[in-house]
Formats: sequence, C-alpha cells, structure tokens
Amino acid sequence: MMMDTLDKFKMPRYEQVRWYIQSLLVDNKWDTETALPTEQELATRCEVSVGTVRKAVEKLVDDGVLVKQQGRGTFLKQPNFEKSLLRFFKFRDKSTMFETPIGIVKVVEPVDAIEDINQKLQLKKNQPLLYLERVRVVDDKVVLSERIWLPRHMFRAFSHFTPSDFGNFLYPFYYQQCGQFVSSATETLLFLSHHVDKYLGNSTDQNLVKVCRVAKNLKGEPIEYRESYGLAESFSYEISIH
Repeated sequence: MMMDTLDKFKMPRYEQVRWYIQSLLVDNKWDTETALPTEQELATRCEVSVGTVRKAVEKLVDDGVLVKQQGRGTFLKQPNFEKSLLRFFKFRDKSTMFETPIGIVKVVEPVDAIEDINQKLQLKKNQPLLYLERVRVVDDKVVLSERIWLPRHMFRAFSHFTPSDFGNFLYPFYYQQCGQFVSSATETLLFLSHHVDKYLGNSTDQNLVKVCRVAKNLKGEPIEYRESYGLAESFSYEISIH
C-alpha cells in the first residue's frame, strides 16, 4: 500500500494521507462532480484517525485542490483559469458589455525539443513536445493570441487531433482526453514593443502585453507552458485586497 511506502520517508501522518488522496484523484481520473470518500472511509483505508484525515483534507482545501460543499461532501476543485487572464485584459462586445473571449485552436503539431521550453516544463533536453496555436475571439475579432507547448508523452492522444477537435476550453479537454488535470499555475507579465503578431494583426507601433503561464497537475508537475499576447490598450490589471 502507498501508506507503507510513505512510512519509509518519515513523513507526518497527515502528509501521508494528503499524498494518498492526491494519488487517489490522479490514478482514478476523479471528476469534479463525484464526492470523495468520507473522512471516516479514508481514515479506515489509511488506518489513521479521522482527525488526521481532516487535517490532510484541510491542507488540500488550502492548496486549492479540493473544495468542501455544505451537505454534499468534498470535491475535486476545477480552478477557473479563464478569470485569470481577465485580471489582465478587459474586452467588450458590440453592446459594450464585458465579454469572455471564445477559444479557437488554429494549429496542433508535434515538434522537437526546444531547450528553453523544456526547461520550463522540467523535461529532459531531448524530450519532444506538442505545439498549439490558439486565438481568443470576441465578435469575430481576435483579441488574444496564444502559443502553447505540452510534453508529448503526457498528451499523446493530441498527436492525432486536428484543430477542430478542440473545444472552447482547453483544461477540461486535457483531463477528458489525456487524464491531465490542471490544478495550479504561475503567471508572469511582460510588455513588448516592436513585436507583430500574425493573429492580432497589430502594427509595430502598437505595444503588446505578454502573459507567460506554467500550469501544473495534481502532482505538481509542469504540464503546459503558454504565452498569451494581447494589445496593451486592452490591458487592465485588477485585484481585490481584503
């Protein structure tokens, strides 16, 4: 049993339970609509107290992996990464209402290793990649242009996909097709000048904002590196402080 293996590493008991729960989610491709076993059931499986399980679950809730729903149980949490980009960009449709762009994949193809990208994905220098180009559209106008690199061994199914096989949202699709659940991400932001993007169709005097994202799975492994480009005139950083 996994708990016996973790005992050898002298980890606190609640940390062992936390790793057990994460492995349970990954190995069973757990969906966001199915409740986890109860704390009592997990305590029986792991041969620990309910209090130890509760501490492990609370840690995973704090980490953003799980969410508790009153009267229903504890569930795998699907982070809303669409809201993340909207912290940096604001888009309006023809009626001047704020709009969430629609995603359209334009290119999907296998590519050889790229040293800089492989480092970001913590891959060996020669490990091949999958490359996607994607646009985000409001009222038939491209408002964001994206370049995405994936570890090919984790997303082999996509090697046979065409751009039209991909839907509006990529992260649920990653999980459905390849069992890769994106649970966290880090982002950095840069301003670019004299950079022309073929999808945005900007001129050299229109500055761009570049958002770089490394997304990780439930094991904490990087599974996606993404560069999103948008016009600086659409940039509008917003954060709430409580």
